[in-house]
Amino acid sequence: MSPFNEMEFRHSWRPYQKRVLDAVHQHLNDKRLHIVAAPGAGKTTLGLEVFRLLGKPAIVLSPTRVIRDQWLDRLTDFCQLDDINKLNWVSNTLLTPKTLTSITYQALHSQFAQELNQQDTTQDADEAEELELDKGLKDAELNNFISILEQYNIQVLILDEAHHLRAEWWRALEKVCNHLPNITLVSLTATPPYDSERNEWSRYEQLCGPIDEEISIPELVKAGTLCPHQDYIWACNATVEFSKQIKEYDQRVSSTCKTLFASAEFEQVVLAHPWLNSNNIEDWVIKEPKIAIALLSFIKAKALPPNKPLMQLLDLTQQDIPELGKKWWQTLVEAVLFSKTFEHNESNKKFIEALKKQLRAAELLYKTELSFEHSRRMERSLSLSATKIDACLDIHKLEYSKRGDALRQVILTDYIRDEALTSGMDTGALNLGAWPIFKTLTSSSPIADQIALLTGRLCIVPTSKLDALLNHLGSGNFKTEPMGNKQQYQKVTGPLNRLTGAFTALLIEGKIKVLVGTRALLGEGWDAPVVNSLILASSIGSFMPTNQMRGRAIRIDRQNSDKVSSIWHLVAIDPDSFGGWSDYHNLKKRFDTFVGLSEKKQTIESGFERMHATAIESDFKLTNSTPIALNNFQMRNRYNKIHSIAKRWQKALTLNANARVIPSVKTEKSPRIRGYMLRYSLKYLFTQLIGFMVIAGIYSVYAAPMARGLFPYFILAAVTGVLLYKLPKTIAVIKILIRYLPTDGALKQIGIALTEALSRAGFIETPFRELDVRVATIEDGSYYLSLAGSTFYESSLFADCLAEILAPIDNPRYIVLREGTFMGMRRDDYHAVPVIFTTRKETATIFYKAWCKNVSLSELIYTRSTDGRKKLLKAKMKAFSSTFSNDVKRQDRWQ
Repeated sequence: MSPFNEMEFRHSWRPYQKRVLDAVHQHLNDKRLHIVAAPGAGKTTLGLEVFRLLGKPAIVLSPTRVIRDQWLDRLTDFCQLDDINKLNWVSNTLLTPKTLTSITYQALHSQFAQELNQQDTTQDADEAEELELDKGLKDAELNNFISILEQYNIQVLILDEAHHLRAEWWRALEKVCNHLPNITLVSLTATPPYDSERNEWSRYEQLCGPIDEEISIPELVKAGTLCPHQDYIWACNATVEFSKQIKEYDQRVSSTCKTLFASAEFEQVVLAHPWLNSNNIEDWVIKEPKIAIALLSFIKAKALPPNKPLMQLLDLTQQDIPELGKKWWQTLVEAVLFSKTFEHNESNKKFIEALKKQLRAAELLYKTELSFEHSRRMERSLSLSATKIDACLDIHKLEYSKRGDALRQVILTDYIRDEALTSGMDTGALNLGAWPIFKTLTSSSPIADQIALLTGRLCIVPTSKLDALLNHLGSGNFKTEPMGNKQQYQKVTGPLNRLTGAFTALLIEGKIKVLVGTRALLGEGWDAPVVNSLILASSIGSFMPTNQMRGRAIRIDRQNSDKVSSIWHLVAIDPDSFGGWSDYHNLKKRFDTFVGLSEKKQTIESGFERMHATAIESDFKLTNSTPIALNNFQMRNRYNKIHSIAKRWQKALTLNANARVIPSVKTEKSPRIRGYMLRYSLKYLFTQLIGFMVIAGIYSVYAAPMARGLFPYFILAAVTGVLLYKLPKTIAVIKILIRYLPTDGALKQIGIALTEALSRAGFIETPFRELDVRVATIEDGSYYLSLAGSTFYESSLFADCLAEILAPIDNPRYIVLREGTFMGMRRDDYHAVPVIFTTRKETATIFYKAWCKNVSLSELIYTRSTDGRKKLLKAKMKAFSSTFSNDVKRQDRWQ
């Protein structure tokens, strides 16, 4: 009997699962299927059903052994067997591939080194689970892998947690797909790398394909698959030692900049830059315009004669040039030290070598990394601040005072930090880690005998819970060792997978109420539905690990239908220094790409603004410790109202019966192009009316007294006459005014132009008449733009393209230019043509025609020509001349 006939899902598909499965085949035209499914959506079960639907032999690649084994365990939902080992068509090794083979990514390395059985089963440290997936496969390994795929006729590759893959793996798998063009690639993830750099995202999307379907967290909360939850922020002061270090660092930077500013040799090096003394430099300046800005900033700060040729090339006035602050010092000195745009003579080379030595001695230069604007070492030190250990204790006590015996808390860290324990020596102040947190909690918690520690190499349980733990462990090679002054704790060693299961069972049973661990072990693939309080004591600010860790707390607990979870994010701040806010800014990035309940409105959206953390939202405001105390007071009050979270989720989710998370673009202000449209439409209308009003006024002045009394009627007649005489033009003007007032009209017209272009070019298959461009105004004056009525893939494509149009110009192949004058001054407005349209001139023309039709008459410029490069350079400078930034973000909202 065929495995595919033998398989049949034994339960009922949930509506969101059925929606995804019904659309599987229509997404496979490119041999790619890319599904994003939030924790709790049944991603593994969906993957097995996709395997059944495709009906082809497949290899599943997973990042950890736990997830690898889950794929085989879930087969019990499809087959009338309690033991999957009885299925002769499944395998967990490349030594004997079967119809369904589930292995780990690193097993490929092991297999081809003929060490699979040993290496893939003996890793027991957290660090082993932190896969080095950026290394990919070597050429020989890749060739062997392709040979196995051909030999066993493997036609499907399923990449579980595809976000783990990095550049080397992308290249390796691209080679596999190129060599085997008929192979189907299925990518599954809960956390796509939304916050990666644009080129990294493009590579990820090139391998996995665009996101075809997404099952979002709000959708799962609405369906009752995930529980209501809320994020909270707990702030703490930086350590005294860090405050001292950051002040010394700021002083070193300030002193170095002052010395360079007063140095005649440094000035000579800067002024020798060829851009200040040459022509035909457009190609160079386009590539690195920030260097040109830094040069002009230095000249301006030194009160030297302006370099008019370079300013003219950049289309900048003296007022446009920014002050020479940390940002431009960083750019300038980096260019002097490393940029190929400088051509140094022997004398200057000696000065630069001496400067490098001085910067290294001042710890401002490491290899080619200059630390003027910020110091990575300082940022890391702040993120691992020891004060976060006490913050964990404060939150723990707050949670216990509110939840009591119902508390099931997990604290996740990046490191174990047990050096002092293993060496027996006093190593001084501890950095953030699992062991220091455990030690602090057990010394002060009212439930110290119900706190356990679980990491890859250190597992500790209260002595009073040892018997319960051993009962769950059963027989095996386990050892215990008493710890503490009164031997109140036990260190347990043995197979990590069984220890993890036993500790989890104690947490579920309530015998332990707090579990301290590492995100490497418990951050992904681990499941304990009882967890209702999560503290992210992690220095990692990126979206992927954050969302993985959040997923541990938001599972539903079938034994507690009223479960509401709290998720705590820690931030350390030194309010008195510029660099002391780096941890805060990394924290803000965490919130950009996962959605949650807004504190201020009945909305569900991504972005830090939804937290309404007013006490610490004033960027770089140098004050005393008040923001920290005020923030924690604010969060404490909010947490005490946690009983209202479930109702608030329900209200936000039921605003629209057909609502779902839609990819959106947030822009701080409407594009300048609206101003052109209003100026030209109003200019036409008013010039015509004023002309006739003047004629009517002159007539009334020289007319009889009785005629003067009829002046208002003359004016009314003049206006009416103009409107009727110019009826076609008048109608056109009225249409434009209706479109472009209120403000969001301009944004909406750009969105409509993009939607029409995507439809005409064949990138969107949903009929154009069913699509709806939405513009939502936010209280702070910014806007959300999204495409409704489309598939998730189409909405995501729209958002990506719109972000390209509204963002500052980078280096697009085509741009659109709207020329004009206002009050005698020449003003140009530029927008990038999205990259999806620029592969062929035909599709670029489709976008251009839609733009002219819906937005305004413009010029399409090919930037790879000589004239085009000059216009591209001016377009890039617009981003600098308007406060040198333009905040356009890709964000998601429930709508």
